Amino acid sequence: MRRPAILTAAFLAAVFLYLLATLPARPARTTGSVTDEVRRRTVAGAFHVHSTRSDGTGDVDEIAAAASRAGLRFVVLTDHGDAAKAPDAPEYRHGVLVIDAVEVSTNQGHLIALGMPPAPYPLGGDARDVVEDVARLGGFSVAAHPDSAKPELRWSDPRPIVDGLEWLNLDSEWRDESRTRLVRTAIDYVIRPAPALVRLLDRPKASLDRWDALIARRSVVAVAGHDAHGGLGEGSRRRFSARFGVPSYEQSFRAFTLQASLSAEPTGAAADDARLIVDAIRHGRVFTAIDAIAAPAFVELRAEAGGASATMGQSIAFAADARIAVHSTMPPGGRIVLVRGGQDVAESTTGDLQTQANSPGAYRVEVRVDGAGSTSVPWVVTNPIYLREQGTVGGPAPPVFSPVATVQVANGAVEKDPASELSLSPVDGGFAAAFRLRPGDRVSQYVAVALPMPSNAEARAIEFTGRGASPMRVSVQLRFNQLGGARWIRSVYLPTEGRRVVVPFVEMTSADRLATSPRFETASSILFVVDLTNAAPGQSSTFEISQVALSK
Repeated sequence: MRRPAILTAAFLAAVFLYLLATLPARPARTTGSVTDEVRRRTVAGAFHVHSTRSDGTGDVDEIAAAASRAGLRFVVLTDHGDAAKAPDAPEYRHGVLVIDAVEVSTNQGHLIALGMPPAPYPLGGDARDVVEDVARLGGFSVAAHPDSAKPELRWSDPRPIVDGLEWLNLDSEWRDESRTRLVRTAIDYVIRPAPALVRLLDRPKASLDRWDALIARRSVVAVAGHDAHGGLGEGSRRRFSARFGVPSYEQSFRAFTLQASLSAEPTGAAADDARLIVDAIRHGRVFTAIDAIAAPAFVELRAEAGGASATMGQSIAFAADARIAVHSTMPPGGRIVLVRGGQDVAESTTGDLQTQANSPGAYRVEVRVDGAGSTSVPWVVTNPIYLREQGTVGGPAPPVFSPVATVQVANGAVEKDPASELSLSPVDGGFAAAFRLRPGDRVSQYVAVALPMPSNAEARAIEFTGRGASPMRVSVQLRFNQLGGARWIRSVYLPTEGRRVVVPFVEMTSADRLATSPRFETASSILFVVDLTNAAPGQSSTFEISQVALSK
């Protein structure tokens, strides 16, 4: 063999041995034990999974089979949609409970809606309105991939409105990696796929800081989102991709799990067991475990104060004798860390931690792994126990408005796209609007009633009574002719029984994404608009608006 060939072979062998030597470690076995009851009531699952019903590569059965191979007990599907379609009933497939949810696009990011019936109209528009609708329908809202490197996926609403958020999202984690890191991950994935994926996981500081800020004010549940699509592939390649795509469903599920601590043992009845799992998520009885680091993961978190006790997700009043106890299975090099307000307040390198809680707050647990080759992502992240300051009540009372000018509804004008229909008829103190949006393709269909805006420098809000023939949303808008027709908008919900609605000017946002707000009392007209944000092509209905006034 020639010398160059020998050198090449030696170089390739050295590279191969280096890659083998630096492979991510296999999952370790944890030490410690928990009671049989805790084992039976703790079930592992995947949250935020896409199927072929939207942009995933596998159908529901293929996803359930992949979850079964990964040892999961449940999967929460979150295909993209507007929540107007009824969710599929929970069912067991391949021994895995499949629960249907939906991922809704809002103006400020993507929102997962779980545990609710179909919406009476398409959900969309401002994030606050979608969260409000989900809550009205009895659902639970989760901000998806809140700090994604991709701007259009990032949750940009700073208001504390959601019920939960993803502290970890697998799709977000690879987007900020270097090309070199991604190439190395692809090589490692061939040999140890799930540990290779975990190597991409860094401590998501921005998301954890955001969560810590939220839970200092109110209860917000944190979950880990797989955002699993089953890899790339479509058409004839889809079935191959669903099983062997990168990352495949199975390997995404093996990387980490959402562990639900149920209030009762599952019975095998799909509807009943789904209620247990959704209830655990709603009430924060869930924690994340990075199983490709170590398994199995079990954590018990308990607080006692003033004779009362609480477990993960619960709240009790803070007292001077408040104490917190943590018991966990432990990976090699692991340490339990108790966190309050984003700060570490106590830790233990054994499977037990007991400490006094010196102040009110939200206390959560991370189990971190130290040592060579370890990742900065915590192995376990729990939801908190809330030790609330005694006597605290919710936020400030809403402002009170009083009318200062009446809006003349008799001078209302019809505005619409050429193929949609809108007719007005008088009702006591207002009008009834019967409409039909143009059927067919979505081509910016809309109908609107425009009212002249009275001038009043004291005005701070629009006030009116509204109802729909069926539950619906109407966009209340202020149009400024002096600004080229720029509009500031706020969507409102109209029930069938009617309600008094107050729209403060400061809650309106620019439809044209202008950064500076005008003097709202200088608006040219007030519009009541139905468009494709919360309606569908071909939809027809009636709504009534009466007693319109400006208020201060």
